[in-house]
Amino acid sequence: MKRFCLILLSIGLLAGCASNNDEPNELRNAEAAAIYETAKRAMDRGDWQTATQELESLQAQYPFGIHATQAQLDIIYVYYRSGDVASTVAAAERFRRINPRHRAVPYTWYMQGLALEEKNEDMLKRWVGVDGTLRDPVPRRQAFDAYTTVVEQFPESDYADDARTRLDGLFADGALYQLSVAEFYADRRAWVAAARRAITVIDEFPGTPSVAPALALLERAYREIGLEDLAEGVVAARARGVGETDPAATPAAPSLYENETDVVPPAPQGGGNAPTGAGDIMDM
Repeated sequence: MKRFCLILLSIGLLAGCASNNDEPNELRNAEAAAIYETAKRAMDRGDWQTATQELESLQAQYPFGIHATQAQLDIIYVYYRSGDVASTVAAAERFRRINPRHRAVPYTWYMQGLALEEKNEDMLKRWVGVDGTLRDPVPRRQAFDAYTTVVEQFPESDYADDARTRLDGLFADGALYQLSVAEFYADRRAWVAAARRAITVIDEFPGTPSVAPALALLERAYREIGLEDLAEGVVAARARGVGETDPAATPAAPSLYENETDVVPPAPQGGGNAPTGAGDIMDM
């Protein structure tokens, strides 16, 4: 009988401990839910600063549980809407690192691409007419990689179709960037460098609107260098439709000639439409 009483007492103590442990968990869940609800209301009204503060606070105080996971996901969008590209990318990478098999992983790649694609865009640049394709190409290449991941690894996701459309746009932008560099060299009469960039457009970006002007520039560059045979080869290639769908049979780039270097001379006075500042557009 004494032994039986001891067993009952032990069961009672264990039940009491379990009850005491449940109460803190319930309290933590309630507090996390309250913080998340505040963040959600801020998101609904477009108050990205408050939403950021609340979501960051939730993750710091309650790093585990369903509300923490949702906060890790929501803050990607909040950073994006705030215009914080670096934090958007970091939050997307962090979510994938913590939740590698989560169904929202395609969304994180898509948002990462969106933020990187728009890195060179803002209202002031659009207002003054700055062409974003002439600026730093690295974020666009990174965006291209992110969208490619969505298309190739998650082709059935809700984001795959839009990612494909954006890939087409980035491909055309890449061609336009290379064409602008070729024109930059041509404005400075660096004809070998201009020819090489024009060939890059034709070879690597077939089917884009930049191919036709690249072929015209390539022909001009060859004639300026004195390579008439190659210039006529470009004319023949244009007649065959080279670059419209594929890069086949593009004339080769010339080697450097006497007095021709990779150093770009200063822009001529009244320098036409050449972009200002070689550092902004040259992909060395």
